[in-house]
Amino acid sequence: MKVLTSQEAKQIDRETVQKGIMEETLIEQAAASVADIVETYKPHAILSVVGKGNNGADGVATARILKNRGYKVEILLVGDVGQSSEGFKKQFKIANNYGVKVYRFGQDNVDFEEYDLIIDGLLGIGLNGDVKDEIAEVIDKINSSNNVIISIDIPSGLSCDTGEIMGNAVKASETVTFGNLKIGHLLYPAREFCGDIKIANLSFDSSILDSINRNLVTSDMVKSLLPDRPEDSYKYKFGSVLILSGSAKYPGAPILTALGAQRVGTGIVKLITPADSSGILALEPSIIYRSLDKEYFESRDVEIIKEDIKKADVLIIGPGITEQATGFILRLVNDYKEEKLFLLDADALLILKDRKIKLNKNFVITPHVGELTKVYRNVKNDVLGLESYSKEIGSTIVLKSSTTIITDGERTYFNIAGNSSLAKGGSGDLLSGVIGGYIAQGLSSLKASIIGTYVVYDTAQNLSKDYTEYFITPKLICDNIYRTISKLTK
Repeated sequence: MKVLTSQEAKQIDRETVQKGIMEETLIEQAAASVADIVETYKPHAILSVVGKGNNGADGVATARILKNRGYKVEILLVGDVGQSSEGFKKQFKIANNYGVKVYRFGQDNVDFEEYDLIIDGLLGIGLNGDVKDEIAEVIDKINSSNNVIISIDIPSGLSCDTGEIMGNAVKASETVTFGNLKIGHLLYPAREFCGDIKIANLSFDSSILDSINRNLVTSDMVKSLLPDRPEDSYKYKFGSVLILSGSAKYPGAPILTALGAQRVGTGIVKLITPADSSGILALEPSIIYRSLDKEYFESRDVEIIKEDIKKADVLIIGPGITEQATGFILRLVNDYKEEKLFLLDADALLILKDRKIKLNKNFVITPHVGELTKVYRNVKNDVLGLESYSKEIGSTIVLKSSTTIITDGERTYFNIAGNSSLAKGGSGDLLSGVIGGYIAQGLSSLKASIIGTYVVYDTAQNLSKDYTEYFITPKLICDNIYRTISKLTK
């Protein structure tokens, strides 16, 4: 499923019209789709609150269609018809011809409590500044009405491209968008304001989407990417992961990483830690474990473990490693970045503070928002900025957040499967192992990241139904990953 920016959505509108589909046809299709959703609520009285743009035109047309279907529906206009778009003027004239009653905000006294459903057609996807004055005032009235609220395309006051609240925003019960999802639908806080999202298919030419490289991660997508696991196989067929992580301060993190890599089918998982993480052997004795008997990794340790490095397909570096191991990480990266595949997480990412450090396509980095902010900047709501940084470092990025964004700079994927059960120490350590395990089995960093995030997040979400989001731990998720994989392989 494609995910669009506001400019891409507008371009699709323009190109569709250029190919012969009239703007009025698109408005009629959009309005009929919204009207169908409204009817599912069986409302007694409907108020369509509209601005003067094409989003308002959709709201006016929706009101007219509903009136024609026998509903009590009225329009509240915010703004001046004389300054409205041509599409709005035409729909406004048609609504008058159909006898739809129109109130004007600031002139007529409208009691929002007289209605049980409100249609939000105030602002559309093109909002690029904070809402103010009468728009902000009417949004407050909509939100305080305690009615069902159906927003057209995106709740008014939200940025289509960042998901941020632009001063004030409608909190919808349901949002009806057209053709495809927009970035703003998927990022918080907008995700919380959109309510349930329905996608209505209009007469857009689907070939226009071929150049769009942003997608929502779905189960069908993940099924198509899963690596083969032929019966006639042996352990080396499924790759080798070497985990170089942990410290005396954080001995548990690399244990979760090792378990994650093993649970998704990696042939050989080897864990080397500076301090004692031998608890891994009680949990899974098939993992090859070695301790260097010290507090943290040092640069000279690269020479000590060079034979282990040569035998590995993927190096996972970072979980629990601490800043004291920076010299060790730099030497590993500089010595092996052309011949080995890397996953960098946690404090291993601190080497990127020095913008002279060059990674390449052999790397995937898996920061959460705070970690990325330390080495770059906060791009939680800036997808284009994240894509730009991915191009700059030449590597795949998995930005772990309430909506996880995966990008290699050219292609971007949004994973919305997770929940707050993952907001616990160790979740990212587990994820590093899972993604590294899939890379070891022959998948690209991008594909492994798509599958890895989905497997961990979907497992957490399903466990939450029984255990609640409070109770779940990374170890519990790890122990139940098989359930998600089993569903995907059927």
